[in-house]
Amino acid sequence: MPRPAKVAAGSQSLERGLDVLEIVEAEGGDIGVREIARRLELSPTIVQRMVTSLAKRGYVAKNVETSRYRLGYRSLALGAHGGTAADYIVTARRELERLARDHGLNGFVSVLHGGRAVYLLAVQAEAPVAIKVAPGSEMALHSTAAGKVLLASVSDGEARKLLGHGKLAAITPHTLTEPATVVAALAKVRKLGFATVNEENIRGVLSVGAPIRDRAGKVLAALSVAFPKYLDAGQTLQSVMPLVVAAARRVSRTVGGTPD
Repeated sequence: MPRPAKVAAGSQSLERGLDVLEIVEAEGGDIGVREIARRLELSPTIVQRMVTSLAKRGYVAKNVETSRYRLGYRSLALGAHGGTAADYIVTARRELERLARDHGLNGFVSVLHGGRAVYLLAVQAEAPVAIKVAPGSEMALHSTAAGKVLLASVSDGEARKLLGHGKLAAITPHTLTEPATVVAALAKVRKLGFATVNEENIRGVLSVGAPIRDRAGKVLAALSVAFPKYLDAGQTLQSVMPLVVAAARRVSRTVGGTPD
């Protein structure tokens, strides 16, 4: 008799954990433990224990400034591409850490999820300019190298839908604000296998992005880096581009992808 009781308890814990994930996903942003507890009619202590376990495994992420939670990189990867695709995250983090350590590049991995571009990973470099991004936060599709890689992974028609019909936000004076102009440039991104951005998202910052592909050649995610334009570090879009493309290809091999 004790064994069925254990199974029942385990099932209840699993269901509660899934309930927590569903609430965090439905929120679409950060949410606190007490609010989750209120909605589930559970003790905050019990909910805190569950979200701590989920955070350790990467299914939710904690905002250290507010102590609130959003979906973590594993939930986003699973939701976007299925369970086996999440395997590339470990390799991607290792590649980003190498780029940060050896080249002083701020690195990111991003995906399309529910029509939005979302950061899965962010690794800051120990450099004069650090770009802080929280995993789970959204990014602009039209003004970032990663965003352009993700747009290039879908048809032009789908890219137009993602961008919308009105003028795009002019984040800097260099930002492309006409959807048609952004879509027209996607053919070059597909041909070259990478995208670049020159001060379009942050003044004085350059960015390079390349696709992470699966065995079938489908783009799972974008690996990108950002670095300052005006510091005398000898870095240019041309010198950084092969580093990013090579890193993305190594990550692609994790899920059976092959170079273009």
